[in-house]
Amino acid sequence: MSVPAAYLGIILIWSTTPLAIKWSSEGVGFLFGVTARMAIAVVLCLVLVRLMRIAFPWNRAARRTYFVAGLGLYGAMMAVYWGAQYISSGLVSVVYGLLPLVTTLLASLWLKQGRLDGTKLTGVVLALGGLVVIFDPRVEPEFATLLGIGGVLLSTLLHAISMLGVQRFGAHLHPLAVTTGGLSIAVPLYLLTCVLVNEPWPQVIPQQSLNAILYLSVMGSVVGFVLFY
Repeated sequence: MSVPAAYLGIILIWSTTPLAIKWSSEGVGFLFGVTARMAIAVVLCLVLVRLMRIAFPWNRAARRTYFVAGLGLYGAMMAVYWGAQYISSGLVSVVYGLLPLVTTLLASLWLKQGRLDGTKLTGVVLALGGLVVIFDPRVEPEFATLLGIGGVLLSTLLHAISMLGVQRFGAHLHPLAVTTGGLSIAVPLYLLTCVLVNEPWPQVIPQQSLNAILYLSVMGSVVGFVLFY
């Protein structure tokens, strides 16, 4: 698939995920929502790797790539799910819109890719200014809103770091292998988190939450991350 087609696919899929994240957590809690999503996704990925006979190496270089991908799939997704409890799905989308700019900044500093010229700096300033404009400066935001924005900003940072790490270490791997390996690292961390915080499992999963979890598993995680990598 061409890069422009993959990019368009990511935009179409991920533009729907903030609302789906909100729905997937209703009645079951954000931790169950994200854990169930990733657990289903890793099973689907393992099946696809087997059916499509895609190479899934487990050498040192590959494991390093999977670990970096897992950072995004665990840390970034955990942060955005947690933050989405406190803010609207629209605001999640707006804050996450900073991802390309954060990635550009980190790429300039870490990978020495491109120059951080005046145009890019202007873009950063405009993006941050846009966030300020969203809020009426005469009204002090609620603490919960600030928590939510902070969570999504942290998610954006971790996602950018993960993306650049995969770009640096895993260029030789198939995108589905990277997604599968990252999920194989992330899912045990989600399950461990559930145990450590003694997360209660829901007795009943609302139909809307179940549909959102399944949608995010297939489209948001499997298809979305394969296109992304």
